[in-house]
Amino acid sequence: MDEKQAITSIFNLVASKYDNPSLRFFPACADKMMEHINIKPGNQVLDIATGTGVVAMAAAQCLGNKGQVDAIDLSENMLQSAQSKLQDAGFENVKFQVMDAENLEFDSDSFDVITCSYGLFFIPDMSAALKSWLRVLKPGGKLIFSSFAPSAFQPLSDIFIKNLAEYDVIPPTPRWLKLAEEDLCKQILLDNGFVNPQVIKSQLGYNLDEFSHWWEAVQSAGYRGLYEQLPEEHRAKFKENHQREIDKLKTSDGIWMDVQTLFSTAIKPK
Repeated sequence: MDEKQAITSIFNLVASKYDNPSLRFFPACADKMMEHINIKPGNQVLDIATGTGVVAMAAAQCLGNKGQVDAIDLSENMLQSAQSKLQDAGFENVKFQVMDAENLEFDSDSFDVITCSYGLFFIPDMSAALKSWLRVLKPGGKLIFSSFAPSAFQPLSDIFIKNLAEYDVIPPTPRWLKLAEEDLCKQILLDNGFVNPQVIKSQLGYNLDEFSHWWEAVQSAGYRGLYEQLPEEHRAKFKENHQREIDKLKTSDGIWMDVQTLFSTAIKPK
């Protein structure tokens, strides 16, 4: 299984649990994106790595009855969840489809706006992806993507990684660190043909009431792939040990989950 297939399989696995209160930073991110991107009625919008369609539907609300959102992902299970939400909400201007973000199948100069929420750093060849995105964006069109700052999910994440190492599961460097600094985000945009890159930082974190809510986040997102590497016979003990350490962080407000986020924008030259 190659890298892209491995990532897709994890998101297929967690799709049914992705929309839950423990991961409420996803809709918060969508709202912030809409604040920064200024989608107008009549725009053609492309949402890449749409997941369960949170950003796509936020964009559709901005469009009203004019314009369209094309939303793509490699995870069929994620897209099924998105399609179900779309039908329940009554949107008619969003089209979901399976597509590789490195090789977009759209015509050149097709979109006014491209959005990508916490997805670019999962793409094996980010430069190839950005070049493809630039091609389908109209001259003067705008891109926005979000990524995590280094403090995101700390110290929860470090504790999780440390506890995994006790069972000889050694994760690679987190993918999101590829886009965790303002300079990294700006440079990759400039290197791939975009202009006027800007980065805005926002804290989207919140307090989790108890360990079970952190565990729900672990089971419902990218951390699940690491957890799945644990042999079945060790999982109960791992969870017990992990809870013991996470509970030490709990205050009267709960367990703080940092979700410091970078919002990077850029424009395709006219």
